[in-house]
Amino acid sequence: MRQVLDIRIVFLLFFIFPSAIVHAQMKEKDMDYLVLMNADTLYGKISSVKDNKLKFENQQKEKVAFTPDQVYRAYWQSKKKVYAPSYVEKGLEVVPGTSPKMYRIQKGTDQGPTFAEVLADGEIMAYYVSELKFGGGAAVNVGGGGAGMMPTIMVNKNKYAYALKKGTGEVAEINSNNNGLFSNAKKKRQITFTQLINDEPALLAEFEKEQKYNYDVFIKYIMRYNELQQAKESPSDQSRLFIY
Repeated sequence: MRQVLDIRIVFLLFFIFPSAIVHAQMKEKDMDYLVLMNADTLYGKISSVKDNKLKFENQQKEKVAFTPDQVYRAYWQSKKKVYAPSYVEKGLEVVPGTSPKMYRIQKGTDQGPTFAEVLADGEIMAYYVSELKFGGGAAVNVGGGGAGMMPTIMVNKNKYAYALKKGTGEVAEINSNNNGLFSNAKKKRQITFTQLINDEPALLAEFEKEQKYNYDVFIKYIMRYNELQQAKESPSDQSRLFIY
């Protein structure tokens, strides 16, 4: 009888417990998750991401708010979006003498990081950031008969895409059609992009042969550049967590 019980216990350990572990792992795969700046990973559900706050519900159903300096990456699975803390929204300054304009993170900036949507992750980071612009609109009659006129305030939310090269700190706007990388001057586009990938001449040569330059082409080359750089990195390089 004792032997029969032992066999049953072994059966439970061998078949049921591993099944429970696999089920838990599959469940976590579908969850949102955060990688914190201390390298911990939290699984749960992201409810909102704003410039300075991320709202999260963990597996224990506890609701927690995080600031950008606490989170290295946020993976919002249901929306298929990734967020990271970055200085690109509020900490940029123009590099003097550059045309089209190149940017860099201000040295000694007192502006903290904000959450930015990540378009490409690696040695070259590509981000989406949003900016609210306020302006005056036409006056509105609020009193009847023209007795009371109140000026209106127009609020526009613009989104900008930036590429930041970690090794040099160079930043380029990549969705400007007027004076950015995709202006009408092909030579200027190539010069600006050369500054980002000039350490991969074969990749740059392919870029220069492109017949059309647009946002999608630029993102494609950022991703290919990042793959080349990742192949050269050591595991210790990949484990460093910094805010850019």
